[in-house]
Amino acid sequence: MAEDERISDIARLLWRHAHPSLKKTEWLQMEKLAKEVFSIAAGRNVLWSKWDGDREKLARQAAAIWFPINDLVEGLNALPGPKLTKVDVEQRIRDIREERYGPGYPNPEVEAEALAVYAEEKAKGTEFVAILGHLEEWYWGEEERRNQKAMKEYQEQQAEKRRIAEARLRNGADCNWTPLDGMTDLHCCKNGRLYRLRALKPDNKHAPAFEVQRVDRLDAKKGRYVGSYRTRGDATKAVANIAWREDDL
Repeated sequence: MAEDERISDIARLLWRHAHPSLKKTEWLQMEKLAKEVFSIAAGRNVLWSKWDGDREKLARQAAAIWFPINDLVEGLNALPGPKLTKVDVEQRIRDIREERYGPGYPNPEVEAEALAVYAEEKAKGTEFVAILGHLEEWYWGEEERRNQKAMKEYQEQQAEKRRIAEARLRNGADCNWTPLDGMTDLHCCKNGRLYRLRALKPDNKHAPAFEVQRVDRLDAKKGRYVGSYRTRGDATKAVANIAWREDDL
């Protein structure tokens, strides 16, 4: 049986017997775990003969984060096994990162900060393997902080876009369909004319889903009927055509 088939069998077995809470794990992560189980069960790495036992475990842990390569060489050589060169370690780490279910390369944006954290812990006399564990936790925490920051910035950008769009609409500038706080319907302005897009409740997929009205102001209770359309895109095209007619409602 091929190695990939064995790994897939192990992954399915792990999934079948996993606690329900563990089944929330993504399938790719389950396959990654299966590969590690297979590697341990196999007892040795055929292509990488210097990487049995604790060395392989440490290398896989290190591959997911940034670290000084010379210190990693020294730390690995302190473990049982043939002497490793810098090239041995660099190429093994590269191979792990580029595996199908490997960790990939660490985020280059956090490299300088990660190495600074490493240097700080090393200066305190923290053991190398402990620094790796600490860095692993720091790295994922930093990624989460960056994701939250990016999400906050995105939300702020979207809020600013909505504010600008609403200001254009209220000032009578040409704009696309725009939502307004406290209003269910969308509005747009074309050629200085104000239109309202009202959602309908179609009986079937062929029935109109939107109604367009011409209104004199945003808070108008009623508007003048322009037409009914199956899609929002159809309504947009209709407004783009009718807004420039002299006989527009």
